[in-house]
Amino acid sequence: MTDWYPLVRAWVSHEGRTGVLDLVSEVDPALPVAPGQEFQVAMSITATGGSFRTYGYLLDEMFGDVATFEKLDGLRHLTNGRFTTFATGDEPRTAVGTVKIGKDTADGSVLIPKVIVGIMPAQGDKLVACAVVHDQCFYVRRYALPGRVLKLHPGTRAVLPAESPAPGLRLTGVSLARGGMISCTPDGAVTYQPHPSYLGYDRFSCRYEDAGGNTVWSDVTVYVGDLALPGALPVRHG
Repeated sequence: MTDWYPLVRAWVSHEGRTGVLDLVSEVDPALPVAPGQEFQVAMSITATGGSFRTYGYLLDEMFGDVATFEKLDGLRHLTNGRFTTFATGDEPRTAVGTVKIGKDTADGSVLIPKVIVGIMPAQGDKLVACAVVHDQCFYVRRYALPGRVLKLHPGTRAVLPAESPAPGLRLTGVSLARGGMISCTPDGAVTYQPHPSYLGYDRFSCRYEDAGGNTVWSDVTVYVGDLALPGALPVRHG
């Protein structure tokens, strides 16, 4: 699973025996996940030292009202609120499940994978486990709009065309800018006009809404001055 993304690692040791749990995801936790999205996570258990069994646990509090955990392959759901699998002896074990984000999950919701690993040195022995461990998490966002950059000469203006940044979105508002004036046309074009003496960086945000009333903001960074610097988007100047 070299192409998967690490979420959390847990480790336990007892009298020369060790157990390691790795939880990985097929989607990058650095990027938002969307309502209705499905993706797999895998729990891998590796052990050394010849323990009878090494158990891995994923706490189901991660999902709550935000998501469900389905299509379990090698995992089972315990009554104490944990999904579990185990490795026997030093034989590695990997189990997989599918996370399904609820279609009505609110933007800003967070899923935090929390895990435990424990070793049973011999059959019938008490489990020796680590504390709850967590690291990476998933953020839910219906739309992930990239920021935009505008560069313009002093005394000119820049126009963001009336193109939707994502299918189904329409412009419903624009924030104020510190160094210039913002205006909008009925078709959704946005014009930035810097104040006559303004030089340097400025910013403003555009608010978009879909048919369901869900809103998302897109940030716009403006540079007024020397246009030799790289990184500008093509814009229309007036």
